[in-house]
Amino acid sequence: MPFPEDLLEQAFHLARREPKRPRQASLRRAVSTAYYALFHLLIEEAVRNWKRPRERYTLARMFEHQNMSSVCRSCRDNLTSRLARASTVESGIHKIADTFATMQQRRHTADYDSSFRWTRTQAIEAVESVEGAFASWKAIRHEPIAQDFLVTLLIKERKRQ
Repeated sequence: MPFPEDLLEQAFHLARREPKRPRQASLRRAVSTAYYALFHLLIEEAVRNWKRPRERYTLARMFEHQNMSSVCRSCRDNLTSRLARASTVESGIHKIADTFATMQQRRHTADYDSSFRWTRTQAIEAVESVEGAFASWKAIRHEPIAQDFLVTLLIKERKRQ
């Protein structure tokens, strides 16, 4: 099983780990792990297109969390306005971009905000949203627009002076 799928499986395991009284550590790690599952899925899919396999690791290290989130928010916002008439591929990209942006915020809360108390329901909902993004990606991954989306995740926005 590839690494992103392993992470998603682990996230579900953590969210369901203690049947009666889930520990915050398990729920927080479930949310964080689910985010990383999607993060690594998108990177793995993008670098798979690189012709030279031995350079893929180096290319993968060029992806940045904040940049990917910014691209996803922008993509989501652009597609939201025309979602009613969007193609299946565009709807899939919207779901993936929205899930990524939302999950990055949730991961930040899970990892850094000790005042927030996660419930099992919230953690499972977060993991299931990533599972939905995985399914959307699998349905559209070979489409040119989907492959273009992967490239945009690597491109940094230039600062205006």
